[in-house]
Amino acid sequence: MQETMPQEVEVRYILPAIRRELARIFIEEYNLSQKEAAKILGLTEAAISQYRHSKRAKEVVFSDKAIMEIKVSAAKILAEKSNRQRVIAEMYRISNLTTVKQILCDIHRQQSKELGNCNVCFDEGLIAIKTD
Repeated sequence: MQETMPQEVEVRYILPAIRRELARIFIEEYNLSQKEAAKILGLTEAAISQYRHSKRAKEVVFSDKAIMEIKVSAAKILAEKSNRQRVIAEMYRISNLTTVKQILCDIHRQQSKELGNCNVCFDEGLIAIKTD
């Protein structure tokens, strides 16, 4: 059996959940249409509809603290609607929040029982990036 990598969990669960929350905030708090939210996030209207009706990305529940950070990101994204890099930067920022990484780890441990004490995502000493 192939081992699931944390990045696969992030792509399957975390990133869609972040998009779901951004879409919800855009529509409910900024009164954007599904079409406008889809355009800003680079998604289809169908994807936004699925997020809104809990047919996609329903497994992840963010803490209030994470939701507040997502709201900060939503405001930054809307301030630069036409800047695709802002969306990418904010998605990246949210996915790296400790509370969000903890959700990723919890899902990963559920899927891979032998990882009960895994701490790879939080152990910066394990990963060295060569910069020269």
